[in-house]
Amino acid sequence: MEFIKSDSNYDFIGRRHVFFGMSAALVLAAVVSLFVLGFNKGIDFVGGSKIVVSMKPDANVARTDLGQVLNDLIAKETGSADVGQIEVQDFDTGSGGSSDEKNFLLLTELTSLVTDARKDELKKTLEGLFPAAKVDYAAEGQDRFYLSMGDKAPVLETYNKIRDAFQVAGYPKVNVGSDAERQLDVANFRTLQMLASEEGEADTQAATQREQNLSKQKEEALAQARDNSYTVTIEELKSKLEATMRAKYGPAFIAVKSSTSVSPSVAGGMFNQGLVAILYAIIGIIIYITLRFDVRYAPGAIVALVHDVILVVGCFSIAQIKFSMPIIAAVLTIAGYSINDTIVVFDRIRETIEKYPGAPMRAIINQAVNATLSRTVLTSFTTFLTVLAIFLFGGGLIQDFAFAMCIGVVVGTYSSIFVASPLFLALHEVFEKRKAEADGGEIIAAARS
Repeated sequence: MEFIKSDSNYDFIGRRHVFFGMSAALVLAAVVSLFVLGFNKGIDFVGGSKIVVSMKPDANVARTDLGQVLNDLIAKETGSADVGQIEVQDFDTGSGGSSDEKNFLLLTELTSLVTDARKDELKKTLEGLFPAAKVDYAAEGQDRFYLSMGDKAPVLETYNKIRDAFQVAGYPKVNVGSDAERQLDVANFRTLQMLASEEGEADTQAATQREQNLSKQKEEALAQARDNSYTVTIEELKSKLEATMRAKYGPAFIAVKSSTSVSPSVAGGMFNQGLVAILYAIIGIIIYITLRFDVRYAPGAIVALVHDVILVVGCFSIAQIKFSMPIIAAVLTIAGYSINDTIVVFDRIRETIEKYPGAPMRAIINQAVNATLSRTVLTSFTTFLTVLAIFLFGGGLIQDFAFAMCIGVVVGTYSSIFVASPLFLALHEVFEKRKAEADGGEIIAAARS
């Protein structure tokens, strides 16, 4: 199928200076925006909490309503109207999920409802309860306390003392754990996995019975266990959201199934790692292009690739769209798509050079680009339609991913034709000029001798 004939003769190279100027202006605008506006980082990169809530399948609940409930709760508890980012997404628990519930993922920048002053008070309470223990709490992220006892203490007895202390302090919902319990959990998990692999598809009733037996054995072991390392997690945000949701939705609300927090420092590290991943991808592509072609081709491909990446991230900066982990994935995908398109054009240029040795390089590049134009346009157009459909009908983070891909497909196609190929011509002319100068110098030297 050819919508554009392979023997067409559009003069792409003759207009290269116009496109170079346009690309330079776009890249400059993107770079200025990155320095002036920066990124509007999503919760993945600024830190926050992810909460999964479960509703009955027939519950008439809109995502905007859930977001407003969380917004009002945070504003009430913190006493501030600025509650930061709040996002609500449909959440699929996978093949193991129940069809008797509808799950939502709530994301907020808030990581804690417990102030540092209250944490200091709770630390002093624990130190008074266990004088020989060393007590610390997480500087940021989850409201978690770490106790290191001088001597090993009975696990269940220590659990009860800690829970009672936090109950008196006004935190009835805490999760207490110990190294001894974690070791038992790991051992039970391995046992279940081993039995399941040996028996294959075991019936559900037998599997449930095994889990109950192992749970009972764990309780008996904990009754005798002693440990000197304990962890206490306050589930304040989870418990207050659960109470608020139950009051608002009544029987339609099932439970807050999970709540996890990511500290700002960890989120910042993830952002830096994402940028490093993009850099590594570019370096890998540089090595590949250099090995597959030669040094004349590589700069054009790399400049086109960097051009595409800068324009995509620049669009997110200019529009101030949330920049999150899926966008990093989109940028890496765009890098692969862009370089693939460029390689197709470069392959045809190399084939045409071999087919017509001695022909003017401008004519060769124009012919190669025209020969691949139909393939390039068809591939890009069908890809664009796919990601456009996801952008229009998708939601949440997948919509932002599709937005990045829409931009990437367009600029990737553009750069393969109007950036990579003309840069190859420019570098070829530089090499030919140097070769001519060198040859001329040798002729003069020979004549003098």
